[in-house]
Amino acid sequence: MALIGRFIGVNRYLDRNIRDLNGAGRDAIALWALFSDTIPAIDARLLTNADANVNSIRQALRETLENATSDDTVIVFFSGHGSPDHRLAAHNTSLEDLENTTIPMQELADLFKACQAKSILCILDCCFSGGAPAKVLETSPIPRTLGNPLQSLSGSGRMILAASNFDEPSYELPSTGHGVLTKALLDTLQSAEDTVNLLTAMNTVMELVRTEAARIGVVQTPVLLNHIEGGLVLPSLKPGQNYFAAFPEKQGVKVTKDIADVSQFGLPHELLAEWRGMFKEGLNDLQLSAVNEYRILNGESLLVIAPTSSGKTFIGEMASAKALVEGKKAVFLLPYRAVVNEKYEQFSRIYGEKLGYRILVD
Repeated sequence: MALIGRFIGVNRYLDRNIRDLNGAGRDAIALWALFSDTIPAIDARLLTNADANVNSIRQALRETLENATSDDTVIVFFSGHGSPDHRLAAHNTSLEDLENTTIPMQELADLFKACQAKSILCILDCCFSGGAPAKVLETSPIPRTLGNPLQSLSGSGRMILAASNFDEPSYELPSTGHGVLTKALLDTLQSAEDTVNLLTAMNTVMELVRTEAARIGVVQTPVLLNHIEGGLVLPSLKPGQNYFAAFPEKQGVKVTKDIADVSQFGLPHELLAEWRGMFKEGLNDLQLSAVNEYRILNGESLLVIAPTSSGKTFIGEMASAKALVEGKKAVFLLPYRAVVNEKYEQFSRIYGEKLGYRILVD
């Protein structure tokens, strides 16, 4: 039996009218890495952000599902925006041309129906209803009724797990950098000693989603449609080389004063080269403490009170750069207009021109 996985995550969009997400790319990367580390023989492909345009997603799905044999198990994972008219948004989706720049759920359903695979596991961490901050296109057309798109995916040999029902929103957890559903999956699929019966595990996943949603003050009810007789058994997922390369902070790495060490946290080499030019002596003791003891590059929070010119601003800059790499946003509050202008010019040059991030001033 061959195991085939296609992991798709989109949290940055070319259309500026589409709200960027925080963790959809990280969702796909995390599951791709864990499956690849645990099952070396898996045929796993990862598509995120710019690589996840509508043509590349469509081609990956068609090639995979049309070529799968009766001995194969296929995993399709998608994290990103859905639309009220039941479409999956790609990196190059345009609100002015949804018909040609999205993947209709019916297209996916038709591919599932024609697929010869022994079993299909489809996980959708998106939603088709709700407003901000739900994972749905807020300004796309809202139909009066199109039925339930999840039902169209179901059928013999298929297990469908959706973050929420078709008329309910789904959410992300900024504190974890993942969607609520994906975070529950990551925790559950790594918790077993040896193997995981997905049918049993999904009950745990669904309860975790409901509990976490309630904790942040929202309602999110995941949906499971299972038509795989006896369920589907997979090895318990274990992090390895791929996972720790993508999420080095999970290893509790420490750095020296050499700024190049910060590359262990996934920051781009182009950025580190800029920092090394700006800080010839490397990181000072205050900055080292912020990284190694207070784990600001692991997503932890920190209030720094220190004298002028002690390096406080760069601590915030490192934490913000890590957030940008993860698809999040960062806000700097500065005391004087002159300082605002100075930092705007600096950030525009480093993060805007060289790394392609949007830099705004207010």
